[in-house]
Amino acid sequence: MTGPPSVPRSSRPQTPPRPGSDSGALTSYPPPTEHGSAAADLAHYFSSSAHWPSAWYASDDTRPPPLRNNGQTMWTGRWRSDGSTKTVEGSVIFSDLSMCWYSVTWPQNAPPTHDANDARTVSRTARYLPRPNPWTKEQLVDAHETYGETIAGYAESYEGTGVPCARGECWDLANEAIKYFEQYDYVPKPVPSISRTHGHLIFEGKASEKGRNQAGRWRGGDDRVRRGDIIEWRSARVGMGPHGWSTLGNPEHTAVIVSDCVPRTSVADGKAVRPAEVGVIEVVEQSVGSPPARKSYDLANFEEGEVWIYRPVGMEAYVGALLTPTCPEGVDALSL
Repeated sequence: MTGPPSVPRSSRPQTPPRPGSDSGALTSYPPPTEHGSAAADLAHYFSSSAHWPSAWYASDDTRPPPLRNNGQTMWTGRWRSDGSTKTVEGSVIFSDLSMCWYSVTWPQNAPPTHDANDARTVSRTARYLPRPNPWTKEQLVDAHETYGETIAGYAESYEGTGVPCARGECWDLANEAIKYFEQYDYVPKPVPSISRTHGHLIFEGKASEKGRNQAGRWRGGDDRVRRGDIIEWRSARVGMGPHGWSTLGNPEHTAVIVSDCVPRTSVADGKAVRPAEVGVIEVVEQSVGSPPARKSYDLANFEEGEVWIYRPVGMEAYVGALLTPTCPEGVDALSL
């Protein structure tokens, strides 16, 4: 590996469009929310009308209860004291790429059993960014030019070596390829792999009844899948030749796309596109016991399950901020 490509000026962090939320869920991921995004749901947990059964913030685990045992987040936090009060503050980014910052302040000498709902002594706040809006073609192509070749090349560097990437799990190949940019401080930090999310969603689809029933949706302004994009499968079955098939995901499977794929139909943001119309996806993939290798899957033969395709993108430019314990100045976060 010789390092990532030069960074186009237009892909540097910029003020993103006003974040919004998508409606009309097609697939099972990310999980449904009550208020339009996972971050908005957490912000409602911090509203003055929400009842807290305990002073959870005074315990050793300073994560809010809705985040505990939630494997679809990335979190950071801290606590501080001014001698008379304590404050716990933190932020979390969810698998739908919404983000929330929160804080709780209470008297330092308060007993562990104090009333967490007493607004006279306990102050709670939350600000959030909903799910980011889809990007234009120019923005998505710039992101590809910044990250795509390096991510594809990283995966290909393991191909045929017989050596697994990291633990050998399928997810590791994508996760480690994205983390590879940590050593280059001149490249904007990409959105990290959060659960099964690896950046900007480009396409989502599903199939059943041995492929007779397919549905899908395009997202964003680009007109193709590009080298360095990342594909996720869930409980999927894809036909391979006249009598064979591949099972992808038990329940999930991840792979790095290494060739561009121009759909067999015209595409546009929000347009219904069946998986069969996407075309042939060429990947480098691995699994425990199977070292990285190149495979091709024609989505016309997609018979069962779900599929998602992501474009790695800059986190600050797309989500609106990096993951820091407090909301950075200038971020147009929302409050309830």
